[in-house]
Amino acid sequence: MAKKELLLGAVAAGLLFSGASAPAFAAKGEGKHHPRHAAMIERLDTDKDGKVSLDEFKTNAAATFKTFDADGDGQVTNAEIKARHDAFKDARKAVRNASDADKDKAREAFSAAGPFMLPGAGKMFDRADTDKSGKLSEAEVLAAAEKIFERRDSNRDGALDTADARPMKGKEHSGKKHHGKGGDERAERMLKRIDTNGDGKVSQEEMLAQASAIFQRFDADKNGEVSKAELDARRDAFRDARKAFREVKSTDDEARKAAREALGEARMDRMGARMFERADADKNGTLTKAEMETAAAAMFKQRDRNGDGFLTSDEIGKRHNR
Repeated sequence: MAKKELLLGAVAAGLLFSGASAPAFAAKGEGKHHPRHAAMIERLDTDKDGKVSLDEFKTNAAATFKTFDADGDGQVTNAEIKARHDAFKDARKAVRNASDADKDKAREAFSAAGPFMLPGAGKMFDRADTDKSGKLSEAEVLAAAEKIFERRDSNRDGALDTADARPMKGKEHSGKKHHGKGGDERAERMLKRIDTNGDGKVSQEEMLAQASAIFQRFDADKNGEVSKAELDARRDAFRDARKAFREVKSTDDEARKAAREALGEARMDRMGARMFERADADKNGTLTKAEMETAAAAMFKQRDRNGDGFLTSDEIGKRHNR
């Protein structure tokens, strides 16, 4: 399949569904969009003064540590962190798979199952593990929490409040909701890729056409269904592309450019794999073309907020609750 067709189909797949956001201490999310930052403040502001002090922040971190420390030995291992990560994925999947009638109940269960994010875990683990024991003590977690607090306290007033909610890289809020990284510019790129007739908007027919194209790409054995094995193959391809890019990203040559393009395409495939799982209406582990088209039509209707039968860049770029 031609490269252009790959991108068209993959972007269409990526538009269809949005995932659940991570709770407290999700470093990539909080502070990036004002509503999430406000939700974090409300969650951690125990004295209800409208802001979060360092003590409140560390108290929450200590409570989170106890949740992660499943065996109560005063240390959190990578295995315990992985167990909480797996619990998060299961809870998020339950939300995605819930019917509309059960969606609120699933979200409540998702919140109750937390916390899932621990200061010092993930990419911070090696730095947070100051004694190099391969485990995190409560003291190390609290130290990591303090560093996170200092980083988020952008105005250095000793508290986290709405004044600290700023967009990434110092950009001012435009008052618009963004769809992932890149905001309006990314929405424009998505529109251009799906807008096959070049009229500056996306019709339902264009959305369905590109959804069909990506279905054909994923259906490797051409049996009319997309299986879990075919989804896993796309995920593996993404991991391989990411590894290849990391190996050459410090260079400044054609190899880096080619690896970046391949990673971009593979990332779109990974988005498509997530979408397929959510569109499996009968939950039989495979996705038919009819299920794909039904999911695409449902998302189109949800995004078309003004009901004019077309999606413009501002509608594509917004996340809407179901």
